[in-house]
Amino acid sequence: MKYASVIVTFNRKEKLVGALKCLLNQTKKPQKIFLIDNCSTDGTPELLKKEQLLDNPLIDYKRMDKNYGGSGGFYYGIKRAMKFSENFDYLSISDDDAFYQSNYFELIDQAVNQHPKCQAFCGTVVYEDGTIQTDHRRRIVNRKWLKELDVPVSDYSHNFWLDTFSFVGCVISVGILKKIGLPNKEYFIYYDDTEYSLRVRKLTNVLNVSEAVIVHKTVKKDTAIVNINWKNYYGKRNIILMRKKHSNWKLLNLYLVWHQLKFDLEVIFSKRYKGIRRKTLYICNQGFRDGMRNIQGKRADFLPGK
Repeated sequence: MKYASVIVTFNRKEKLVGALKCLLNQTKKPQKIFLIDNCSTDGTPELLKKEQLLDNPLIDYKRMDKNYGGSGGFYYGIKRAMKFSENFDYLSISDDDAFYQSNYFELIDQAVNQHPKCQAFCGTVVYEDGTIQTDHRRRIVNRKWLKELDVPVSDYSHNFWLDTFSFVGCVISVGILKKIGLPNKEYFIYYDDTEYSLRVRKLTNVLNVSEAVIVHKTVKKDTAIVNINWKNYYGKRNIILMRKKHSNWKLLNLYLVWHQLKFDLEVIFSKRYKGIRRKTLYICNQGFRDGMRNIQGKRADFLPGK
């Protein structure tokens, strides 16, 4: 297996340097690393230059003219990589806070040889303390409205099949990428990877190689804390756009309306939303409305700092 890698970054220069070094130190080396910088303002180019990473012929660095969001970054990264697809068979996709363990691609390569009919692979995503972050590998349990459940920790004792994945360590064949096209850059953030994985899944099985580990250097999610901000707009909107695109259930729109009404009642009456009820209702209902109207792209009032 010959592979290349796409990394998207924005204002996390120290983590980015570490992520790049993890790729460069793989026991099975990449043919190329396509790095998309979403117009970082934290001195990312200067640090890359200081670390002599921009002088490395394996790194193809592209600085964008503005922040296109994660969705745009992956769109342009995969688009650029595919111009050179004659040089590799597989493409990996990840963020700047994803650190591949040194044998990650060696283990993926073994799985590719063992499963010649499979053309998409993933590894195990863990927090820095080694805890498995299960929400990156999921299965669809209801295809009418595309309900997903995380693959349970118990399944990670062996390799397993899955339906949807995040852009944290997925490895997809060039052949599949040519057929499914590019991610939807108009999502801006959230669900672009899930939507993309649904396209992949229609054409191939997806195997998680559980011994292949990628460390996700992010804060652990605390489900007991409700944190509502501008990002929730895109989460609410994009899951609706994704479901409408990939479900052919005739009652889907009715279900979506019922589901939103149920959520609104929970916000109004649940103690979990005390003090943020109005904010939550506004942000999430704006996302719901735009999703139902098939409105895409970024909204000026839902951006970082807004």
